[in-house]
Amino acid sequence: MLKKILSLGAAALVGLGLAVVSPQAANAAETVQYTTPGHHLVNGRYWKTECDMYSTNVVRCETDIWGDKVTNVNGRNVAHQGWVFNNLTYLPSPRSVWTANELAAFGAQGETHKWTSGGKTWRSECDKESTGRGGCRAYVLTNGQWVFNNIVQFSSGAVPAVTTIPAAAPELPGAPVEVVPSPKFAIDLSREAQWVKIAQCESGNRWNINTGNGYYGGLQFNLATWRSVDGQDFAAYPHQATREEQITVANRLYKIRGFQPWTCKPW
Repeated sequence: MLKKILSLGAAALVGLGLAVVSPQAANAAETVQYTTPGHHLVNGRYWKTECDMYSTNVVRCETDIWGDKVTNVNGRNVAHQGWVFNNLTYLPSPRSVWTANELAAFGAQGETHKWTSGGKTWRSECDKESTGRGGCRAYVLTNGQWVFNNIVQFSSGAVPAVTTIPAAAPELPGAPVEVVPSPKFAIDLSREAQWVKIAQCESGNRWNINTGNGYYGGLQFNLATWRSVDGQDFAAYPHQATREEQITVANRLYKIRGFQPWTCKPW
């Protein structure tokens, strides 16, 4: 029996919604970037596909496309270039093996099916104008719109079933390699115990304090000092930053001036 639970890869599109390119129709001729593992250069865009066995006799390929991406680095969203989920393709298999799976509307010809999974609403439609004969598409409802997520292809007398992972494409020179952005806003909790002692003296360890005296947060930064070491990476004012972020900014200042700026000392 096929796995009913959607993979994490299938759900990835929901969170990103970036660099989406319309995938192949269900009855279209096989398109290499969706069905062959490896890197591809098609229509001036780089693609990357990885395939695995979805069940003992169904092959699933996940295709990413190179484009704009947002990655969470230490709690901050950082824009960069990288591999973005495009869609999943379930390679041709008999319609009969999908009778227990919602992705293919339980294998019923010409059907549309809706369901809820992971707090999201999904819809699959089969053998429609949008899919062509011999296939199903599944969509997820995102921000009030149906967003394409995956396609199921059915085998037939003219379309043989694919039961093993296809051979990989030849190596593609120049294929991009994603580099996770350097953590510009990396949290630095060096000397944490000492900063806690200073904060106890300066503010009673009230990290969100703002009394209107021109000094803010647990370590009582003034705004000019906060900005001098790029405290605005985290928040416009010190008391708006988290405890960990305030300690990070304090460590930036420590590298320049040590504990000198603070009246309270950690000893």
